[in-house]
Amino acid sequence: MSLLATRVQELRLQSPNIDRFTNRASRYGALDAFITSNNDAMSIVTPEMINQVAGTAGRDVKIPVFDSESVSIGSTRSVTIADSQNTSALLTLSSTVYSWGFTVTPSEYLNSDTQAQADFNRKYLKYIYKFADTLDTACLTSLNTNKTQVWGDYLEYTDPTTTSDVVPAALADKDNILSDLSVMMKANDYYGVPYRVVGNTGLEAILRQQEKYGQFNEQNKAIEWADKTFHFTNNQANALNKIATGYIVNPGSLGMLFKHEPDAVIGSVLPDGTEWGMITDDFTGVPISTYTYFGARDASSISGAATAHLTRAATEYYGFSAEVINVVAYIDDLTTVASPIMKFDVANS
Repeated sequence: MSLLATRVQELRLQSPNIDRFTNRASRYGALDAFITSNNDAMSIVTPEMINQVAGTAGRDVKIPVFDSESVSIGSTRSVTIADSQNTSALLTLSSTVYSWGFTVTPSEYLNSDTQAQADFNRKYLKYIYKFADTLDTACLTSLNTNKTQVWGDYLEYTDPTTTSDVVPAALADKDNILSDLSVMMKANDYYGVPYRVVGNTGLEAILRQQEKYGQFNEQNKAIEWADKTFHFTNNQANALNKIATGYIVNPGSLGMLFKHEPDAVIGSVLPDGTEWGMITDDFTGVPISTYTYFGARDASSISGAATAHLTRAATEYYGFSAEVINVVAYIDDLTTVASPIMKFDVANS
């Protein structure tokens, strides 16, 4: 028998970064496009709207708007001037509630190599990443739902109305599609610069390939970037036989509003330590309502054998929520009026 087995015991080290890739942030370009559009010079979301909507939890939010109309120009002078009344409507802004939470049991860390703050940070971030991913997917849905079904000119491309209202670029057009999209937007009377482009990894790959066309090369593709701001997302899948998919959006056409939990707005605190509050998450930029309280519980089953002895343990409870409105410029009839959002893709052949 050797004494080595008893002399050399299990050695545990601390490495804060060794497991950092087991919970990774992705890219949330659609979310970024919506939330940063609040700051556009001609944003459809004003500071007044942000302040007014914040305290409207439980209430409908509506905005008066005008519908599109067709008028005609006559060829004779009449002694009688006819009426020409505008048609108005109320646009209802629909919100979605997102909520999550977790617990922290301080006594759990007495017999653990895991530190309390590291455990809290890990729990917080895994939900924030999921929250960002969920919002990004919702923003992509909003873009797709509100994409244009009308084209003033789709150039040499196949009629998008025959391809589910998506501009279909062949592989041979991959180096031209972004420039052509600017022209197609202008043909729809959208002239805002820079356009926002929300694209997937396939679109990024096309742009990376164009980086080799520099100032002194035979082909200079600088025009592809000249009038656009790019937002990349990993949540936009390609359809069958497509290698890239994206949206081009006129600036000032998107936005994001937030409703807040009433007790979080007023900062309610109960005698037992229950507390509501507000934070702005640094990662997403989204204001979040918080709800925390403390209590005793049987925590013996939360982590198997590691917590089997915690039959009555003090526990901290952390709750978070956000109520989000994706705002898109109002178009009363997508079948007849061009939208400021245009979808495109690139084929693999």
